[in-house]
Amino acid sequence: MRRWMLLPLAVLMLMPASLAAQEDAAPTWWAVFTEQVAPANVAAFEENSAAMHEVVVANAPAELEYHTLFSPETGYSYAIPMASMADFMKMNEMWMGMVNKVGWDKWQAMQASDLVDHSSMNFYVEIPAGSYHPEGYQESMADKPVRHYDWLYPKPGMEDKVNEVLKEWVALYARHGLDSGWTAYQAVSGDDLPLVVLITPATSAGAYYTMSDEVDEILGDEGQALMMKSLGMLRKFEHNEAMYRPDLSVVPDTM
Repeated sequence: MRRWMLLPLAVLMLMPASLAAQEDAAPTWWAVFTEQVAPANVAAFEENSAAMHEVVVANAPAELEYHTLFSPETGYSYAIPMASMADFMKMNEMWMGMVNKVGWDKWQAMQASDLVDHSSMNFYVEIPAGSYHPEGYQESMADKPVRHYDWLYPKPGMEDKVNEVLKEWVALYARHGLDSGWTAYQAVSGDDLPLVVLITPATSAGAYYTMSDEVDEILGDEGQALMMKSLGMLRKFEHNEAMYRPDLSVVPDTM
């Protein structure tokens, strides 16, 4: 997470028009930057990231916020919440101000670009109606550091139907009073759209799959039928786990 906030204006101009039109929308938007690192370079990258994090925390303005996750499959992800394009521009300005405060020469000397195989930036928006948040649910629960990701790729033209079937899942879980929830996100940019991502917090990967088996048993034939209906709308389906990294995150009330 080094250069990603230093975006040229040309990149910002390429952002989807739908994002710019959401200035007053209720759902939270997220800018997600990723850096993929080869396994052989992870240890060195971790050491460099820890040093970078110290510098950021010591020099960042109070409003700066990002959440870091790590997965061997997807690398390091830095998720920035925002309510509008103005928030994203403000975040860029804050990041530039911090770098100026640190000093460009020192900042450049701390870079580890040779450890990063690939980097990208994409935007996501939460789907409140397709998210299930039982009482007490928080995606960033301290006792649930693992995030299970379900990557749903709708067939062309099936995006609206996928969003509707998510509502059916929400209703089914609520009807059974299940206490395991998730948040749904629509990808706004990326190389393989359309894409919907479901994120479920868990204490561990094993705990997630144990919970999933228990839920399947509770939902029974009704859940199986809805699963088959859902899969029929998708061109592919992937999943993986990531670990939330508070030690590499910057959250205002923890600084």
